[in-house]
Amino acid sequence: MIAAASAAALAASAPRQRPTLAVDATTRLLVIAPHPDDETLAAGGLMRRVRAAGGAVRVVYLTDGDAFTAGVQATEGRTDVKPSDFRDYGRERKDEARAALRTLGIHGDSLTFLGFPNEGLGRLLTRYWSERKPPYESPYTRRDRPRPSEILEPNTKFRGEDLTQELALIFASFKPTLILTPRKEDQHVDHCAAWFFTADALGDVARVDPGFHPDLATYVIHFETWPWGGAVPALSGGPSGWVRVLLTDRERQTKLDAIRKYKTQMSVMDWFLEAFARREEVFARPARPQVVLPLRTSPCDQFQSESGLDHGSVARQQPDQEQHNRDNQQHVHERANRVGAHHAEQPRDQ
Repeated sequence: MIAAASAAALAASAPRQRPTLAVDATTRLLVIAPHPDDETLAAGGLMRRVRAAGGAVRVVYLTDGDAFTAGVQATEGRTDVKPSDFRDYGRERKDEARAALRTLGIHGDSLTFLGFPNEGLGRLLTRYWSERKPPYESPYTRRDRPRPSEILEPNTKFRGEDLTQELALIFASFKPTLILTPRKEDQHVDHCAAWFFTADALGDVARVDPGFHPDLATYVIHFETWPWGGAVPALSGGPSGWVRVLLTDRERQTKLDAIRKYKTQMSVMDWFLEAFARREEVFARPARPQVVLPLRTSPCDQFQSESGLDHGSVARQQPDQEQHNRDNQQHVHERANRVGAHHAEQPRDQ
């Protein structure tokens, strides 16, 4: 009995094993990035580790990051910027993303740019959801749809339903074992919205393929004083606690090299970007999401965008709740049918 008690005491005093993300050659990592650079800031070390282990990496950029007004003004060297300047800036950020991921050992065919509206994703969760209303038009680029080269499904426009549909098609074809996406508490409106679109698309695929259960983890870029002021963001780590990936010195330096490929961003906030070249990358595993879009009101509206626009101040015309619920049910069935048809004919992406 004394021996048993001693063993129990030793076990209790032993350092608690921190949860981590183990990767190997079977890992299929899919990273959701609201803007070019988010993927490297959050998971540059992890992506490099997956590739080194022989696993597959796919990065999906929801926007081209073309609406960062301060960045566009710095690039152009003037304050009177116009829509063509924002569009050019988006192309430049895409080139920077390709350069950053090459530094991490990830080739261009592993990047997917969806081209949805930077600083507009929150609006697509509610009012600009379906074709029942005209699509959202970016006040920066004056576009109401992605570039033709970025469209996966014909007739895709700046509507929330279209973004969910394109994500669902990517999930069904790539078949990730691990998905990283921003956390809904992230204090940038596009990052918050990315969580809801990811969760909605996961639900679409799971309705067609009940065996589809990838590991899901979230990351944080914008929250209070993060990435300073502590080892983890000032948030709960969720059911499993914060999941930490300790980087080697070489992985950390490679991540920093990749971050510095984002020259447009480094020119205006290098102090922020370089702070993510930390010893650890941290993630959280949320409870299994139960999200069906559109939302009647968006919790993301409380957050501001990079240009400081308060999206919560924009008036909305919302349907009554009963009609809203009926529309949701119809949207779920229509989307499940489309994802199912694509899933049946889509070969596994290598």
